[in-house]
Amino acid sequence: MPSVLADFTGRFSVAGSDRDGPVEGRILLGEEQLILAASETDRETIPLTEVFDVTSGNEAALIDPMAGTPLTVAYRNGSSRTTAVVAGEEATIEKFTTVLFKALLNGTAVQVKHPAKVGGRVLETAFAGGLLSLRSGGVVFDTEDGPITVPLSSIVDFDRREESVGGHRRPVVAVAHVDSGQALTTVAATETSRELSLLGRYLRRTYEDVLASLRDLSLSERETETLAALYSTGDADVSLSSVVDADARTVKRILHALHGKGLVESGEHNPVLTAKGQIVVNQYLERVNE
Repeated sequence: MPSVLADFTGRFSVAGSDRDGPVEGRILLGEEQLILAASETDRETIPLTEVFDVTSGNEAALIDPMAGTPLTVAYRNGSSRTTAVVAGEEATIEKFTTVLFKALLNGTAVQVKHPAKVGGRVLETAFAGGLLSLRSGGVVFDTEDGPITVPLSSIVDFDRREESVGGHRRPVVAVAHVDSGQALTTVAATETSRELSLLGRYLRRTYEDVLASLRDLSLSERETETLAALYSTGDADVSLSSVVDADARTVKRILHALHGKGLVESGEHNPVLTAKGQIVVNQYLERVNE
């Protein structure tokens, strides 16, 4: 393996192998392949070009459970599909997962449209060619006009759909994110559905972590109303007390509480929603419109 990106001891199991359950061994990741080695002569070699999904946990019911934090890697093996599960200490697997996604996605050719939307306004932005890279805390699309960065902490929603790219209908991923309180949407297309699926999986990891952190969040009705008011006014120079029907001292107390919960931050004129605050408002609006 010319360049080793990760090398640690853990446990692994491969669906359909002759091994009797999970075994301990070395997990080695290179730029082109993942090697699971039980010994010098007993190893599984997985070309990265054949990997089509990476998921946290052990989602393959046929593979025995194992100690530690598991990660499932799905890949093509000849004409069939199979899975391998690796497990180790939580911090090790978390770091390995990030490095694995970088090995799978860095340098991927993309067509990107940014911004495709600002708030609820759809723009006539054209797709531009570029290269995808995963960097610390964000996804970067390097284009001729400069880098487009989508911080993972700013993502509030994303979905898969089809759009016309270069005159052809192609699957794309649309990422809604927040920049200084302003809602933006960036749309990206890759050359293969495999690459797009992996990018979607990478984005979903962070988005689901944010959703999980919000499940235990407790908000009063007045706090929710204030978040909705911030959503409707944006960073405009508008008195929030007139929108939420409360005196200035009450509004200040509510905003202080929302800031402490990581739902608002300072804007040019007024506090603005963070990504977490935007997600809370999205969920609130969905309930109201049901």
